[in-house]
Amino acid sequence: MDTPSSVVGNSTGWEPFVCQRWRAERVREVSGLAQEPYLPTDGEPELVPPSFLSAQYVDAFALGIPDAPARLNGGNRCRWQEDVRVGDALERCSTVVDAQTKTGRTGRLEIYTIETTYRRADSRAEVARLWYTAIRRYPRGETQPTRPPSGPADGTGVPEGATKVFTTTVTPRGVVKYAVATEDLYEAHYDESFARASGLPGTIVHGLLKMAWLARGALEYSGAGSVVRELSASYRGMDLVGEPFTVWVAPDKDAHSLRLYGQSSNGAVSTTGTALIEPKE
Repeated sequence: MDTPSSVVGNSTGWEPFVCQRWRAERVREVSGLAQEPYLPTDGEPELVPPSFLSAQYVDAFALGIPDAPARLNGGNRCRWQEDVRVGDALERCSTVVDAQTKTGRTGRLEIYTIETTYRRADSRAEVARLWYTAIRRYPRGETQPTRPPSGPADGTGVPEGATKVFTTTVTPRGVVKYAVATEDLYEAHYDESFARASGLPGTIVHGLLKMAWLARGALEYSGAGSVVRELSASYRGMDLVGEPFTVWVAPDKDAHSLRLYGQSSNGAVSTTGTALIEPKE
């Protein structure tokens, strides 16, 4: 069996990617994003949702990353260099830029960082750069399904000064819509038996859907016309399909730099992130 470091440098090469309307519409629908300039207008096509490119499936197996009893998403980050609109023809290239092995509470973890660059198909101008942390978990012995910590007393609660923006719940149907639109068909998101056999407490929400909710929170907090230029999300714990998820936002260094928090139904913060917002002109 190859060591994790042996896949560093593996690349997909440049491949075509079109920002298809139906995919963007499904991501927007399931995330609940309803704000200009991410909505269709009578003029030019709308911007794709802030997490749209991050959410598009990257074939980790094609990059040489192995399968495992459990596959997890540790976090995502996106930096937008140009506006990208529905219908735009792009190219993308994914590369494994780092790989590490750690011993976790439940067993061995292999942690891979994948960098994906998007550029315009005609001009080759770079429009976005993304990073994705893919985790492969190999449990030792019998492990019990885990949930995020049970409340703010352990330091994982929402900090003072944050503003509650909205609470949402995704249905099993919504999860399937999102999975099809992003081609992330990992069964842990919609197959209860598979999820529990993988050591999970039930079907879990896509990490990138939670990132989409954080982006929506940042935009609703900042007001109509705002655009996300940088976005990140780190996943500390799992959220189950059908349970409420609350988004909180707090200012960071200035009014355009935000700290984002996703709170599970038990009160713990399962997801944290940041956003850099460009306000309406």
